[in-house]
Amino acid sequence: MGWDDVFKLVTAAIASVGSAGILILVLSSWLGKLWANRILEPVKHRFATELEATKRNLDVIKETTLRSLHDKILSYRAVIEIIARILATFDAYESGRLPAINAAARYDEFNEHRIRVYGYLTTLAPQSVMDAQDSLMDYLLKICNGRDTYEWARVRVVALAALNAIRADIGIETDPITYNGDL
Repeated sequence: MGWDDVFKLVTAAIASVGSAGILILVLSSWLGKLWANRILEPVKHRFATELEATKRNLDVIKETTLRSLHDKILSYRAVIEIIARILATFDAYESGRLPAINAAARYDEFNEHRIRVYGYLTTLAPQSVMDAQDSLMDYLLKICNGRDTYEWARVRVVALAALNAIRADIGIETDPITYNGDL
């Protein structure tokens, strides 16, 4: 056996082991991926299921929150319309455009609206809104009962406090509205 034969034999041995090594490496890589996929499949399925459930829960929370805010805005709008009507009646009476006999009938209407407003607010308003509303209604009731005088500037301050409490509650703006006019 000569050096050529020895070289051919060593080369053949290395080539056969190298080919087998490559084959073993490829097969072990494939088998590792197969096992990993089989092991991870239940985890991926559970994760996807939990993710979908979380998305559904978030959608329900979002829808509930939006509906609640919409209901709150509609109720506050009704409250503001009632308060505007009450204040317009007071202004008409104080300026002499509404006779006393009609004012008495409007007082009964005011009382009904006042109770309705309170009912609307108790279903959705926080205490800060209720307190501001109570201050406004107490002042107006004192005027109706002759225990206080009607002063538009005071009415405006108390009414703006109620409106600012509403605005803060629905998150429109936290900075309060102020009257900057001349009257």
